[in-house]
Amino acid sequence: MKEGRTIRRGFSLIELMFVVAIIVILAAVIIPNFTGITDRSKTARVSEDFSNFATALELYRADWGKFPVANTTTVSVSDESGVFFKELTGTGTGTETTNATSNKTITGFQGGIQYVKPATLKNLVSPYNPSDNYYYKTDAAGHAWVLYVKDSNGKWVWRSDSTSALQTQDTPPTP
Repeated sequence: MKEGRTIRRGFSLIELMFVVAIIVILAAVIIPNFTGITDRSKTARVSEDFSNFATALELYRADWGKFPVANTTTVSVSDESGVFFKELTGTGTGTETTNATSNKTITGFQGGIQYVKPATLKNLVSPYNPSDNYYYKTDAAGHAWVLYVKDSNGKWVWRSDSTSALQTQDTPPTP
């Protein structure tokens, strides 16, 4: 048996401080990366939503010869009384709606075509700010469109019929 040696239990203050320092360094590296990931995921969602709308708008144009016309005011895509909602869901009626069941497409098909489900548009909100919406606007003839939303930094993120990538600017875009 050896004498003079004691069995040490627990950690010294230096060892504990070293472990805490490592945890702080790891947190300092991980937390900024996490906030960057959430911003990128919001932008990816907007890009995907705009891509889906672009596809629906191109199908609409193929059937009717123009995009839904919303040139006098900016239209929220989730507004049930707005041009975008009525035209792309096929829920409009009368003469104010091109895609009404009383009209025929340029290829002779009956109107009232559903390009986007109404529930999809009703429940759609901005990933940057849940109280905000996506917006749609066209030129007077319905030959060009732009979709846009305000991001977390107050800038406008947009896509148009002539771009496939998201753009950013300080003021709302025009077609």
